[in-house]
Amino acid sequence: MGTIVKSSETVELSKQTLAEAAIQADQDAKALALEGSEMENAGITTLREAGDVLTIGTAAVAAGASDLTRAVDAAVVADRLSTLSEIVETAGIDDISQGADLIAHSEDVETMSAIVGLMSYGDLERGLELARLAGELEAVSHVTDALEMPVLTVFLSDRGAHLKKVAVDVIMQAAATRSLSQVMSDTGRKIGDLGENEVDEGVVRLMASDAAAQRAEELAVASDLLATRGAVEVGVAVAADELVRGMVAEGASELAAGAADMAASESLDDLAQTLAANAE
Repeated sequence: MGTIVKSSETVELSKQTLAEAAIQADQDAKALALEGSEMENAGITTLREAGDVLTIGTAAVAAGASDLTRAVDAAVVADRLSTLSEIVETAGIDDISQGADLIAHSEDVETMSAIVGLMSYGDLERGLELARLAGELEAVSHVTDALEMPVLTVFLSDRGAHLKKVAVDVIMQAAATRSLSQVMSDTGRKIGDLGENEVDEGVVRLMASDAAAQRAEELAVASDLLATRGAVEVGVAVAADELVRGMVAEGASELAAGAADMAASESLDDLAQTLAANAE
């Protein structure tokens, strides 16, 4: 009789232990399920954040590539403008030098024109003087003719005619010389105008050269800035890639851990149900 009572008490104790174990298993299963759910949510959040970082990295790569390309283009244009500036500067200096030479030549021609003008004035004076002398000889010849001095009259008449012819030639030469002086003066002015135009063109070219050089310098500075910014953006993209890799690994680990907790939770839940059934 005593043995039966003890067996009954033992059975009751075992059922109670099973019931308590079932309750503990159920609590542990719920705790694991909650932890697994949190880990899975954390993994999903991490992967989403990794996607955001990846977007930033992709944008940084595109921006960096664009800035580096623009930096190269700006450097090429700056180099070409610098070369063009040197060429235009050389041409401008040549124009000014040629213009100065032409102006100097024009002044020489003007001086020669003035000298020739003085020569024509002297020839005119000499011609008029000879003409006066020829007139005087002709007048004297008329007097000797009236005095019946035929030999002297013929001599004076011939000499007067000869002097008159010489006077006409000298005056004509003076006129030609004066025309030459005028032509030389006009030519000198034209040469001077050409020289001034050359100088003006040279000044314009030098101004264009300075503008091109300044623009080339600006583009060179812009190229350096773009290259620096592009390098920084590429560095950001590389860092973002490394961060994404780490976040993906972390998110995958969190999802795996959450899945493992959920699987363990289901196993504990099954165990809890089994223990509860055996405790009845």
